[in-house]
Amino acid sequence: MAVESGRRERNKAQKRERITAAASHLFATQGFASTTTAQVAEEADVSHGTLFRYAASKAELLLLVGNTRFRELLDSGRAACASTDDPVERLTALVSPMAGDTLSLENLAAYQRNVLDGSPDEEHRAEALHLVDELIATIGAILRDAWPSPDAPDPAVAAEALYATLHVLILRTEREQLDSSAFLHDFREHATLVVRGYLTTPRERTSP
Repeated sequence: MAVESGRRERNKAQKRERITAAASHLFATQGFASTTTAQVAEEADVSHGTLFRYAASKAELLLLVGNTRFRELLDSGRAACASTDDPVERLTALVSPMAGDTLSLENLAAYQRNVLDGSPDEEHRAEALHLVDELIATIGAILRDAWPSPDAPDPAVAAEALYATLHVLILRTEREQLDSSAFLHDFREHATLVVRGYLTTPRERTSP
C-alpha cells in the first residue's frame, strides 16, 4: 500500500514538473496571451483534464509558473542588493532581475494582474500573495537599514507604497511597450522619492 502511494505521488510530481516546464517554455517563447492550455497539455504530454487538476485555468497556470520564477527573481534581487549600502541602489538592485527576466515584462504584467485578481484562498494565488508579502518585507528591511535607530518610523507604509508603484510601473511598461532600461529608470526615480520621504518622516513626539 505504501509502495503504491509513493508511486502515485512520484507520478503526480513528474506530471506537475512536465506541466510547469511546458507552460514556462511556451509563455517564454510565445507570450502568455498567445499560449493556449491545449498547447501546454500537448507539450507536457498530458490530457486536458489532467492539466486542469494542477491548474484550473490558464490564469492559474501562469501563477503556477510565475510563482516559481518570481521566487528565483526575488532571491536573485536579494543577493544583488547586498552589494551596496545606498538604499535607492539597493532597492533598484532588488527589482532589477525582473527587468531582465526571460519570462518577459509582458508575462510579468499578466502575472501581476492575476496575483491581485481573484480569491486569496486559491492555492497558487495564495502562494503568490505570500511572495508579495516577502517582497514588501524586503523593501521594508532596506528602508529600516537606511535609518538604523530604535526610534525610526515603521517602514511598512513606505514599503507598501513602493510595491504599489512597482506594480503600476510593470503594467505601464508592458502597456506602452517600453524597454527594461526605462522601467528601471522610472523605478529608481520613484524609489528616490519614497526613500527621501521615509528618511524625513518626523519622529513621534514622546511625553516629557
